[in-house]
Amino acid sequence: MTSPARVREPELLAEQMAALCAESKRTASEFALGALDALQWLTQGGPGPLTTDIAQSPVTVRAVVHELAAAEAVIYGRRPSQREYARGVEHALMWAQYATAAPPVPLESKPSASTRTRIRTGTGVAAGHQASPSGTAHAMQATDPSSGERQAPSLSWPKGIRR
Repeated sequence: MTSPARVREPELLAEQMAALCAESKRTASEFALGALDALQWLTQGGPGPLTTDIAQSPVTVRAVVHELAAAEAVIYGRRPSQREYARGVEHALMWAQYATAAPPVPLESKPSASTRTRIRTGTGVAAGHQASPSGTAHAMQATDPSSGERQAPSLSWPKGIRR
C-alpha cells in the first residue's frame, strides 16, 4: 500500500471544482472538463479520468503518478484527440499537489493582474503597459508568500555556475 497523495485544502479544491464546472459549461472547454474530472477523482476516488483504473479515496501517490503518466502519454502522443483534456488532467493534478502555483482556472475572488504593483524593466507589463485579460503576463515577478505582494525576482546564479 502506498501513502495518500498530499493535496491542497478541501475548501480550495471545492472552490476550484466549482469554478471549473462553471467554466466547462460556459465554454465547453476540454481542458476545464479534464481538470474538473481530475479533481473530482482526486477527492472522491473512482475511475481515473484517463486510465479508468479504480482508486479508493483517499487516492494514493501511486495512482496520481499513474494518471500523470497517462496524461503525458496523451499530451506528447501522436493523436491529438484528447490532448486538451489530458492537459487539464495534468495541470489540475499538479496544482492540487502543490507542484505548480497557478490553478487550472483563476478564481474571481483574487485581485486582477491589472491592479497589482508592477516592476519597471522597460518593456511589456513590467513597464506598466496593459496586462492581458488572463493576467498571465507577470512571469518576471515573484510573490511574497507572507503578504501576497509582487516583488522583483532574485537574480543570483546557482552554486557551481559561473557567469
